[in-house]
Amino acid sequence: MAIYSSLLVRKDNRAVHLPGSFLDFIPVEVILEIMEVMGPADLTNFGLINKRIYQIYTDKRAQLLLNILRSRPELELLLHLHTANQNNFLPDRMLHPLTVTFSLRPDEAPEDKIFLMRSAVGWSNGKIVCPEKIKLNVFDLLELCEMVKVIDWWVEIYPRLRWRDHPEDRRCLRADEESRLRKAIARWWLYSHYFHGNYWRNTHAPKKFDCDVRLHHMRILTTEEILELDDLLGTMYETISKDLCSSPDEVYHGSSSVVELVPWGKHGERHPTIVNTYMKLDPDMLKHFLEHCYRYSKDYLIMAIANSTYELRFDRETLSMSLATVLEERAILDPDRPKTYPAMGIIAEDRAPAKECKAWINDAWPTGFPPITREQLAEQPQEPTSQVPRGDDGADRGADW
Repeated sequence: MAIYSSLLVRKDNRAVHLPGSFLDFIPVEVILEIMEVMGPADLTNFGLINKRIYQIYTDKRAQLLLNILRSRPELELLLHLHTANQNNFLPDRMLHPLTVTFSLRPDEAPEDKIFLMRSAVGWSNGKIVCPEKIKLNVFDLLELCEMVKVIDWWVEIYPRLRWRDHPEDRRCLRADEESRLRKAIARWWLYSHYFHGNYWRNTHAPKKFDCDVRLHHMRILTTEEILELDDLLGTMYETISKDLCSSPDEVYHGSSSVVELVPWGKHGERHPTIVNTYMKLDPDMLKHFLEHCYRYSKDYLIMAIANSTYELRFDRETLSMSLATVLEERAILDPDRPKTYPAMGIIAEDRAPAKECKAWINDAWPTGFPPITREQLAEQPQEPTSQVPRGDDGADRGADW
């Protein structure tokens, strides 16, 4: 319900009341400052309050969206996701440097150009690497803001997932925790888009020191970022296990029975495989099904997810395999490093003191390849090839399952 007030003004020494919304009397500059601190979902809702606010919103929409996007720590990752295509699987194209620009005016004068991402000219494998130039329009900004809305949703519910068993400890995320979470979600989304989506899938499990684009995504991260992503995956595993891949059923305790959430899979034997299959869902799709899973029966939910996912039962997720493989590579190349890692999770309570984490924050491999020569690479022991295990959607198909 709208909130109405009145404005008291003086006219010919008389007090006159002007009825209307109090928002009609707030200066435009103040309204814009309010809008600039909102997230994209709140901004859209706020812009629909009344005609005046809507007019301000539409007039300044591009600038407001730009301000929102540029304030998000995951922007560069989302730009890679937004511009992802099949050509990125060509040699030396995966996560290629980008220079992304946007212009508020249609004439695109140089002085109006705004850089959302600006990569420098690099050098890799004896070749000059020039960033690819991409120009965005307002529709691109809207799509990017839709991605930010998804990440905002995960940030909002993450405390409930993290402190599921201890709700009394639940709290809002601090600024540094939210930044780590947002970037970890974007990395998970980018990996899922390329390797769990509609593109061609490598049926072989990642191997150490292999020229594998899946490992490229992990090698460019520091060990700290890898462990933060691994911490997020642990929370997602528990979420999918308990919220998506469990259904209410009658459970007998002696002579009495109660309705409880029962994990999919006979006697729990298949359950880990089922969860690892649904771990292929990207943040957007997983968000959708978590919001609606309690409305559907198990069979309908499985059918809906299978129809929305390319080859659901073809394989399981490989992100955790890639994480583990890269950590093993670094342990082999630097045997003097500690054999165990300090805790480096998303939440402050899941992290060791900064002094203990210092050795793990600058060890990324920016080229996406191990920092060794071809001769050193040839000396590494050959790892046998193995297949990515087949997935399981949790449907009951008879005795063979």
